[in-house]
This record gives sequence, structure tokens and C-alpha cells, in this order.
Amino acid sequence: MKKLQHAALLFTLTFIAAPGFTHANSTAFIVSPKQCTTLKQGDVCHIDLAVSWNMPTHAEYCLYADQQQLSCWSHATAGQWQQALTLKDDMVISLKSGNQHPLYSHTIRYAWMHKKNNSNAMRWRLF
Repeated sequence: MKKLQHAALLFTLTFIAAPGFTHANSTAFIVSPKQCTTLKQGDVCHIDLAVSWNMPTHAEYCLYADQQQLSCWSHATAGQWQQALTLKDDMVISLKSGNQHPLYSHTIRYAWMHKKNNSNAMRWRLF
């Protein structure tokens, strides 16, 4: 009997822990990509941002990038949003309730491959 209980628990935990798996009464906030990388520090970074969420109760929810409102859903329990964005610094993506109460947030990190070089010694001269 103990082995059967252990197997049932293991089966249940496998599905709960599986990526992208949610119960009807659970919540989820998925932001992709998690980071935006440019070649050089200071360059503008371009990403195709995708956000999906679900909540257990019907209400009004709004999605924000820093303080800018991106989209709102009325009397909803789930939503998806996708758009191309540009950034030059970290950006906070957040889901807020209709009364502006933050529910979830995720910071998209701005990263670069090569540090910005402001040195005049690296310039080439042809004469």
C-alpha cells in the first residue's frame, strides 16, 4: 500500500512540476525571453516579447512595461500578449489588477557582448 501511495504522489508531482503545466485554479506568469543581448554596450536591443498569464478568478488585469500600460483584459482569467520591443536598459514587465495592485513582475535583463570603448587611442588613422 505504501508503494502505491508513493507512486501516486510521484505521478502527481511530475505533472505539477512539468513546465507549462497549470491547473485550472492555479496561477502562472510566463515572460519570454528573459534577457536581451546586444553586440556592444549601449546598443539598442530588439526582442519579440511574449507574455502569457492565467489567474484563478475573473477580474480586470493589465500588463505593463515599466510604467507604460501595454494591454488590459476585462473579466478574464487568462491572457496572451506579443510584440516587438526595443530597450537600452533592464525592463520590468508586470501584471497588475484593475486597481493597480501588482500581482506578478519579471525583469528582462539588458546584456551586451563587448563593453563600450570610449577611448580615443583605439581609433584608426589613414595618414
